[in-house]
Parts: sequence; C-alpha cells; structure tokens
Amino acid sequence: MTVHTTWKRAVGAAAAVTLALAVAACGSNGGGGSTTTADGRSSLVWNMWSGSTAEVEAWNHLGQMVTAAHPDIQLEFQTSSFNDYWTKLAAQASGGDTGCILGVQSLRARSIAPLLVPLDDMLAGAGVNPADFDQSIWKGLQVDGEQLAIPYDFGPLVMFYNVDRFRELGVPVPSVDWTVQDFLSAAQSLTTGGKYGFALYPTIDSVIPWSLSLEGTDPVTPDGKMDLTQQGFVEAVQWYTDLVNKLHVAPQVAATSDPTPALSSFIAGDAAMVVDGPWQLVNVQKQAAFEVGVLPIPAGDSGSHSQVAGSGFGISQTCADPEKALQAIAVLTGPEALQYLADQGRAYPSRIAQQDAWFKPELAGAKEGLKAAIDNSVSSPATENYTQVSQLFTQYGVQAVNGQQSVPDFLSTVQQQTG
Repeated sequence: MTVHTTWKRAVGAAAAVTLALAVAACGSNGGGGSTTTADGRSSLVWNMWSGSTAEVEAWNHLGQMVTAAHPDIQLEFQTSSFNDYWTKLAAQASGGDTGCILGVQSLRARSIAPLLVPLDDMLAGAGVNPADFDQSIWKGLQVDGEQLAIPYDFGPLVMFYNVDRFRELGVPVPSVDWTVQDFLSAAQSLTTGGKYGFALYPTIDSVIPWSLSLEGTDPVTPDGKMDLTQQGFVEAVQWYTDLVNKLHVAPQVAATSDPTPALSSFIAGDAAMVVDGPWQLVNVQKQAAFEVGVLPIPAGDSGSHSQVAGSGFGISQTCADPEKALQAIAVLTGPEALQYLADQGRAYPSRIAQQDAWFKPELAGAKEGLKAAIDNSVSSPATENYTQVSQLFTQYGVQAVNGQQSVPDFLSTVQQQTG
C-alpha cells in the first residue's frame, strides 16, 4: 500500500473510483488535528492515501488495533488517491490544518520535512527499536539525519509478467538473472495480435530503475538535488521512449485520470509485462485472469537495480498531542499490524521478523524475484521538489513517449521548471 509507491499506488480505474469513500470525518479537525470525543477519548486525524476499497478496509482495521491497544485513542481516518494526497497535504499545511498523523513516502520525505516532528528522542519511550526494521527504509525516512517517520513497508520496483502469455506464444519464461537483451527479445516476440510485450507510462519512478540498470545513473544526486539532464539519464529515457516510437513493443500513451494506466493494460491482458511495486501484487492477482510472475529489473550494462522506496507515518508539527500520536503510530507499524498487512498481501513489511509472512501461498511464486530485486536495490536520497518533478515528468513525458517532443527538450523543460 505504498506509492511509491511511488511509486507507492492505485490499482487502476476500477479501484480509483473508491477513493472518495475516505472514512472522513466525524466532525471538525479541531486544534492540531485532534479533538476530545464525548466519551473522553483523544480523536486524532490520520491523513493517508488509498487506492482501493480493500486498502481502506485494511487501514480501518489497523485503526481499530490502535483503539484496542489504547482505549483512550481514536483515529479519524481521512484518505485520497496517492497523487491527490500530496496536493491536499500542501493545501492543508498552508491553512495549518493537517492531521496529527501523516502518511510519509520516502522519496517525498524531504519535501514535507518542515511539516513533521523529529522522532529520535521519542522512539524509546514508545517502545520502537530501529534495529527491528530493514535499515534501507528506516534510513529512507530520515532527512538530514533525523527520523521523521516510522516505516510500515518498503520495496523496489519489479517486473510483473503474464506467464500464460509467454507459454501461449512459446516465449521462454525468463529467470531472475535475465538481461535487457532478454527483455527486448521477449517484448518483440510478445508484440503480436494487437497486444504488446510491454506497457509503460512516463513516471519518474518507473524510469529510474532502467537508468540505474542501463547507465548506472540516478537523477537524484547524493546531496538530494534532481539533475534530469545528466547524459546517462537522458540516454536511459531515450531508450525508454524508443520502446514505443522505435521498437513498437509498447503502445503509445494518453493523458489519463487512471493513476496506473500501464498496470491496467497489463491486468487487462493487453500487455505481457509491466514495471510496478510488490505492494500491487495482491491486487493484480485478484484482477488478472492469468498467472502473474515477478522478476527483478533485467540487467543492463550496470547490472540489475531498482531504487528502494517505502512508506510510513510521521507526526505533524501542528499535532496538539504528539505523544499519543506516536503511541498510535507504534501500533500502526508494530508487529501485529505488519503481520496483518503481510497476511493480506497489502504491504511488504518494513519489520524484518514479519517479512516472510508476505509470501503466503498465492504470493509464494514472487519470493525469488522480489528477494533478488531487494538484494540488488539502491537507496535514492529524497529531494525537496520530488512531487513537483514527478508531476511535470508525467505531464511532459506523455509527449516525449509519443514522439511529439525530443527527450532532451522534455527533460530540460522539467529541469528548468523545477530548478
């Protein structure tokens, strides 16, 4: 349930229509996203994104866990789509009206750092031990050395593939050590009969793994700046758009309200491969009428790499009761909650002890591919303008993918507009 996300994100048009059912509000937020209910409980507003009815139900279940552990705390869950969440959060922050508990995605942590309370001095008192968590995402939710959120999930982007389509056309089913050439060969063989080998959409999240693997280039510099005009990144994006314009193994794309159009195409059986996150797998398996395989990004000249991202929960600077908010977050990210999310296939747990629970029987086939992707993943620093870059990358990227603008011009435009 990240976004990644980036990344962390919605499951297609059918899921997207459920976003409005946010279990919003039992009254006004009150001061700092908290109020006292008639029965004396502290009601804390919890702002988070969701991509489906099932995700909303899972979050509500975790909210009930909080009240079961702390009867004096009640969470008021408010949600929207992943993309809308960041827009609404900015608007709420400008009015001093954010919730007490905020969803935080690692790649966007720096952009909202001023809204969040550093947690380092509070963790021990809440019973939170950093050693219990995968350190890549624990550190991924730090900004300038300060812990701004506690993670609940993490993962690299991976390749989903339609096993049935491969077998139907006699295309060799790839292994975890496959290469970019293997991918291209398969994509060309699978592009037939009005269907495509691959589906893509111009999001910066989905392009970065290819840049890392093909060119060894991360557009995010070590000091947390975004440099989209690096030669390696430009060449990787050119390769990505060539899949549509030159090799014709992926269809042209259109601007759409579907938050994950490439994934929707894959689920419909119109494309045999797509890049997305492990948090989507349970939703894909429930909707797709075929066997779904999972592989790491194919290896290019620089190996097989994807950036690790994940999500967690932090405390707003405006929260009137940060200690109770942290008590709630300790439950939301605790062993029982992450065991529940793993059992539901909703999140690959940030807690090490709960990770194997994610690979329940219907997800067992993903273990080798996901573990290989995690072993070769890298951490990208967060940038202050990641959300803005992400929005403009997609906005102008549609034209570039469809051959209506050159890749260097596209990337220069985004770089200039985002600083």
